[in-house]
Amino acid sequence: MTTYDINEKIKYLFGRPWDEDLSDSQESELLDEAGQLVEKAGWPETYSAAISYLHEACVTPESAINFAHLFWDYGWYEKPIPDPHRLLAYFYYRINFEVEKYDSPGILDSLAITILPKAGYKEADLMRNSQYIPENDPKIIAEAKLLKSSDK
Repeated sequence: MTTYDINEKIKYLFGRPWDEDLSDSQESELLDEAGQLVEKAGWPETYSAAISYLHEACVTPESAINFAHLFWDYGWYEKPIPDPHRLLAYFYYRINFEVEKYDSPGILDSLAITILPKAGYKEADLMRNSQYIPENDPKIIAEAKLLKSSDK
């Protein structure tokens, strides 16, 4: 698969509202396409293209949260995330840590408590630390500050 093909597939997969009404067959088709992309292009290339899309196309709070939901829907949270705090920080940065306003369904919590423990960050494992709150995580906060400082 060429870089162009991967990028086009990422645009297709993430360029839609996460909560749109889909038939079971449409939903199944999207899940199949997301899985086939990873299978054909490989996870590192797919993840890189997805993150590029996130940073280039998802510059509003709503679009960043939309991406987070679709990332979850495609099951990509189960894959190894090389930079989990940076990924999560991007979402918090875009919503300016206004969780109540932009993330009422709690997708960012779900991503954090799944991705971080898988990456070896036991402080985010709710079985070990029931008080973990991603928006208070110093590593996420530090990464979000770096993103904000690069905006200037």
